[in-house]
Amino acid sequence: MSPRRALVTFASLALAVAGIAAVAPAPASAAPAGPGDTGIVDCAGNIVVKPKQMTITCADAGVSIISLKWTTWNDNTARGTGVLAWNTCLPETCVDGIVQEYPVTITLGRVASGVEGSIFSRATLRFPETGPAGLQTGTYLLDNPIR
Repeated sequence: MSPRRALVTFASLALAVAGIAAVAPAPASAAPAGPGDTGIVDCAGNIVVKPKQMTITCADAGVSIISLKWTTWNDNTARGTGVLAWNTCLPETCVDGIVQEYPVTITLGRVASGVEGSIFSRATLRFPETGPAGLQTGTYLLDNPIR
């Protein structure tokens, strides 16, 4: 890989990791939030509880957490494990990109309350091994609008 291509790839990852974070549309197995439930807002703007997957980059779905298993989910925090799936957009384009997977633990927190209910607004990821671009941990704002 050329030095320029490596720099572009790293810059793309940095933007995906540091950019606006979001949560993917809930698969059928995610429960819609009920009164009093603390949930997350998915890419479609729905509040859901205990999703089986989350997309960190709603615009292109290039960074997702799949196979989520929640060990804790209450009014203040949620903890679980899953697999971070990252489209490298290599060798040439994101359409043909190679998807790399990394084991990850996730903690949701910073609860925000409003008319629609309570939602988690921060996700912290920790990689038991090394994540993309050598990451050990990352914190992401979950700021999808409720629709």
